[in-house]
Amino acid sequence: MAKTRYKRTQYFVAAKFQIKYILYILLFLYLGAAIAGYTVYYTTWITLGEKLANIYPRSRVISIFHTANMALLLRLLLLTPLFVYIGIRLSHRIAGPIFRIENYIDKLMSGDYSQDLTLRKGDELQSIADKLSKLSQKLRKDKNMGG
Repeated sequence: MAKTRYKRTQYFVAAKFQIKYILYILLFLYLGAAIAGYTVYYTTWITLGEKLANIYPRSRVISIFHTANMALLLRLLLLTPLFVYIGIRLSHRIAGPIFRIENYIDKLMSGDYSQDLTLRKGDELQSIADKLSKLSQKLRKDKNMGG
């Protein structure tokens, strides 16, 4: 039996799971950026703060650091849509197969053993899909032998 290719037509198939997954990605993105930003800021302030204070007035040094922080924050905000997109794509490789597997199990429970379960290339849970297809083949064979 030839495998059918499936294309994504809906990116949110398990919205609750996918949104939670994206929020985790954004949490780690912002947490990592905050830790890195604080480390750089603190190190720079300690290393250069006194030297710059001898050259520039304190208000000018604070303004320089504030401008640098705003530039970093803006870049981080501009990257957010990219990370949301990546989160959707990655979560769909898990949520999509779960959605298809659940529907496939419903078909098996209703007695429909006519099709094998196929997932898109690169999707997770391939081994479970393969085992469910083997189960379906066995049930189909047993049904044909008994009936």
